[in-house]
Amino acid sequence: MSGKGYLTIMNVTVNLSADEVVQIKRATEVDDEKEAVAKAVREFLRVAALRELKAASGKVDYVGVEEEMEALELRERKPGQ
Repeated sequence: MSGKGYLTIMNVTVNLSADEVVQIKRATEVDDEKEAVAKAVREFLRVAALRELKAASGKVDYVGVEEEMEALELRERKPGQ
C-alpha cells in the first residue's frame, strides 16, 4: 500500500492445479477464480500478521511506559480540559 492513500494493483500469474482452485473457491466461498485467489491471499496475509503479533506477545518491554504516556498526555492536554 502506498503512503499516498491509494493502492497499487499488480497482476501476478500463479500456476495452480484444478484441485487447488476448487479448494480455494470452496474455502473462500467465492465462485470467481480470480477473486477467490485474491481473497485467499489476503486471508493468508492477515493470519501471518496475527502470528507475528502472537510471537511478539510477552516480548515487548513496557517498563516505564505508564509514566511516559502520562507525561505525553499532560503535554498534549489543552488548558481548561
